[in-house]
This record gives sequence, C-alpha cells and structure tokens, in this order.
Amino acid sequence: MNSLRWNRLVPFLFGVLLLAQAPETRAAEAWLMTYGKADRVEERFGHNALWIRDPARGVDRIYNFGFFDFDTPGFYFDYLFGDLIYYAVARDPAEELAYYRWRDRSVRAQRLDLDDPTIRRLTDWLDLRVAPENRNFRYDYYLNNCSTRIRDALDYALDGALGNATQTEPARLTFREHTRRLMRPDPLLYLGIQAALGPGVDRPRTVWDEMFLPDVVAEVAAGFRLPDGEGGSRPLVVDDRMLHVSQRPEPAAVPGFPWVPVLGLMVGGLALLLVPYLLFRRRGLKLAGWRAWLTLDALAGGLLLFLWLATDHLAAGANQNVLLLNPLLVLLWRARGGRFERWIASVVIGLLVALLVIKAFGSGQWNNDLLLALAPVQLAALWVWHRSVPAEKARAPA
Repeated sequence: MNSLRWNRLVPFLFGVLLLAQAPETRAAEAWLMTYGKADRVEERFGHNALWIRDPARGVDRIYNFGFFDFDTPGFYFDYLFGDLIYYAVARDPAEELAYYRWRDRSVRAQRLDLDDPTIRRLTDWLDLRVAPENRNFRYDYYLNNCSTRIRDALDYALDGALGNATQTEPARLTFREHTRRLMRPDPLLYLGIQAALGPGVDRPRTVWDEMFLPDVVAEVAAGFRLPDGEGGSRPLVVDDRMLHVSQRPEPAAVPGFPWVPVLGLMVGGLALLLVPYLLFRRRGLKLAGWRAWLTLDALAGGLLLFLWLATDHLAAGANQNVLLLNPLLVLLWRARGGRFERWIASVVIGLLVALLVIKAFGSGQWNNDLLLALAPVQLAALWVWHRSVPAEKARAPA
C-alpha cells in the first residue's frame, strides 16, 4: 500500500475510534461540537460545528462553516482587501472527527435537549445554508465567522432565546483581549496583529458578541437553561463529553502583558538605530541602521494606513498605531536639516504627544505594549536625525 493511501487510512481510523465513543442513536439528536486550538493562524481561535443524527430521515452529518480555498482565483488579493469568502459543508462524521484527531485538536461533544421537530427544523435551516447556491459567506474575524454561524443556528433552534439571554450580558473580555491571550505564544504574530487592530476591537462587548469564539459558545450552552413547561427550567446540554483530549497546552484565560516581545522590540529597534551611529565615523555607515529603521517604519505605517483607508478590514479602521509607526518619518532620510525636515520632525513629535494625551484621558485604543516598545525608538530616531544634520542647520524641532 503506498504512502498516499496510508495518509488517508490513518486519519480515517482515528475518526472511526472517535465515532465508537458516541452513543447509539434511536431518536433525532443535535450535538454541539467544539474543536480545540492548534498552531496555524486560522486554528488559534478554535472551531465548532453542529452534528445532526436523525435515523428516521437518514441524516448523520456534521455541519461545518469553516472552509476556505487557497486555490480560489484571486484569493490572496481578495484577502488583502478584506473580502475573504468562507463556505459551509455538511461532512461525514468519520471524516470530520478524523481530521481534528489527526491534528491533535481536542473534540468536545455536547448533546442538546431539543425535541425531534426542533431538530428537523434546525436541520432544514442548516441544509439550506450548505446548499451550493447559499454556502458562501463573507468572513469577518469577529462579526461573521464559523462560530457566529453556529451561534445563529442555535439561536434559531431556540426561537431567539439565546440572543435574548446574551445580547445585554457584558462579555468577560473585549475582542482585543481575547486576541491578545490567544496570540501570546507567537511573539511576532502577536505584535503584527496588535499593530493592525484599531479601536473598534476595544469596545465593550456582550456575551452574544463574545460567541465569536467556539469555547464561549460551548460554555454558554453548558450553562443555558430552557423552560420546562411546568414553571421551572431544564439544562440545554444533557450530555457533555470529550471525544479527544489534546496534548497541547491550553491558552491563558487572561491576556497578561507580553514583556518579552515588547522589550525585545524596543531593544532591537534601539540597537539598530544607535549601534551603527555610535560605532562608525563615516556618515553613510553611521546612518545605515537609522535609515533601515526609517524604511521599516514607513513600510509598517504605510500598511496600517492602507488597511484602514483602502480595505474592508473593519477591525483595522481608525488605527492610532499610525501615530507610532509614522510614515512621515521617512522624509527625514537625507538628514540635511532645513525648514521642511524640521517641520516634519515637529509633526512627528506632535503626533506622538497627541497620542500620549489621548492615552492620558483614557480614550482611544489599547496599545500600551506597542507604545512602550516603539515610542523610545521613535524618539531615538529623531535624536539621531537631530545629531546628524549639518551644524549650521541643526535646530531642535519646534
């Protein structure tokens, strides 16, 4: 048997083992499936799906809203401009569970206490959304993702009770705080995403919004209660089991402060600026690190402006990190002094001060990590410029 067949067979056997743990089905059942996190960017937030088992209708499939295709024409261009298309699929349970077991992602299954007519109505709703003409949807990281689709399906099955109970209840964390805690294991990814997110992800949210995370959907479902028709209530989840427990460490419950990447970025930036300036005597070599920083700053700041002004990435709008990674700094490249350069330096300093004033009044976005890392580097860049202009033109920025 060749290696390709083995690569298909082994995950399939994993799926069969997981299916063996599921109970025998005699009536219609709806299971909320929650999958753990893994290493790739798109796996850091976890995933979920709905498993419908209805022997009377010959239904046994898992509805999954988490698919996208790198081979779609124009995929990367559309992604750059915030037009990412996901699609929904109804999958064979063995295939579905095999994949997550093979990726060593935990698999949690929660059976929902829904009667047969409700499950069949829910199945019809899901079948409509996996139909070829309806399966595509425009993805948004926080507002319209695979987990919010499952949330909406559950809300439909419960006649709006889920939304009524959670749309006014404050969330535990903001979108940014959840993102920070889940991205912490990868410092470069953490810093890049932090830089790209604007103040929209810092707004207070509700539990309804917080269900953009599959784990939150699972926990809300576990604590949700339905009226029992006799003046009391009964739990929504009547069976909660782990079909696979991953060996991966669980992410932190709160974001914490990323001292190591922040101090690393600050020290690295200062070293790039100051070591060549202090070590070499020739002007070209003295300013080599400084000009490298100006280039990196201009590219990063320009990208932030592009994401804000030219794309549909809503989370990147009105990003105050542009005041930290200010593309105007590159206009000091020649370090010749003169009125224009002094004006640019004054503007850059003024914008940094404005950002500090905004922070002092407690408004704007949370970027304390980037402020600590980048403000000293930008001030050092202005200091190198001031020290490098010819003596007869050197003046302190206004």
